Amino acid sequence: MHCPVCEHDTRVIESRPADDGSAVRRRRACINCGRRQTTFERFERPVPLVRKRSGDLEPFDRAKLRAALIRAAHKRPVEPAAIASIVERIELESETGESEIAAERISEAALEALGRLDAGAFLQYAGTLPDANPQIAELLSTGSVRAGRKS
Repeated sequence: MHCPVCEHDTRVIESRPADDGSAVRRRRACINCGRRQTTFERFERPVPLVRKRSGDLEPFDRAKLRAALIRAAHKRPVEPAAIASIVERIELESETGESEIAAERISEAALEALGRLDAGAFLQYAGTLPDANPQIAELLSTGSVRAGRKS
């Protein structure tokens, strides 16, 4: 790997597992200028295509899902780590080996996870989805939505 400052080779000083073993964290030092950097190595997962309601296809975008969940949980007692966990779980579920996944499946998984986490965030997210009323009614009737605030 090359130094981002002087473009010379770097060497690995330290290496250890990160993110529950799903990545490797490496400390590197430049042979030329001595600057140190941290790098993370992760397996490159195949990115499924998301079939939108309009029929268009676009690559699964982790950042887009995360932004939507953060927007739904804005001013709610939801920890950022919980949002990250939901995004990670949905991303893993979407990697079923299929080349396409329906946007509705991603939305349903997000609704279900938010329903267990916080009712306000659930309703906020559901309000952004067209045709979410049957899902809302089903989750509310089964008691899957966690009501109230955290203390």
